Amino acid sequence: PGTDEGGAINPFNEYGRTKFEAEERLRAWKNRGDNALIIVRPTVIFGEGNRGNVFNLFNQIASGNFLMVGGGENKKSMAYIGNVVAFLEACIATEEEYGIYNYVDTPDLTMNELVSQVREKLKGRSGVGPRLPYWLGLILGYSADFVTKITGRNLPVSSIRVKKFVSSTEFGSGAGNLDRFVAPFSLSDGVQRTLQSEFINPDPNREIFYTE
Repeated sequence: PGTDEGGAINPFNEYGRTKFEAEERLRAWKNRGDNALIIVRPTVIFGEGNRGNVFNLFNQIASGNFLMVGGGENKKSMAYIGNVVAFLEACIATEEEYGIYNYVDTPDLTMNELVSQVREKLKGRSGVGPRLPYWLGLILGYSADFVTKITGRNLPVSSIRVKKFVSSTEFGSGAGNLDRFVAPFSLSDGVQRTLQSEFINPDPNREIFYTE
């Protein structure tokens, strides 16, 4: 299990620092009066209309340009947008006066499991396809860094992206403790619904949104 709601706050960039600062201001607001406050900390969100990192991964697989790096046993916590919306609705309806909840759809998938599901749905192929060992992927990443530094041109590969891809990013969540909340969709269902909506039967008029 990953870091849960009780984990130490240790932001590594301004994005994380300012998010926590916003939480502190909301807590101060709650303490000034008879106010209720539920803080939700979702992990990486994906779903219909989203154009975040998970969509970018799916799009690479769909285009045939994806190349698996590393053993693929690392896990990435994710949250399907349909479940996030359902949880926010539960937060609005609850009589709980204060709470902090990570939102994660569990159990987490390994990268092997996630990529295999996407390739099966979009390509009709099993497994993850061609695979590079981590050390070779890292060499390619550093080579791309050098090209970027010399030319000023950003490439789709970098050493940081390779390191992020093979790392595990897991979080624990107490969301189920809020009025016994049960997500309406499994994580695999969310993946399948997203692929159907975005790549198999896309709606050109769908509203899109961006998340980190």
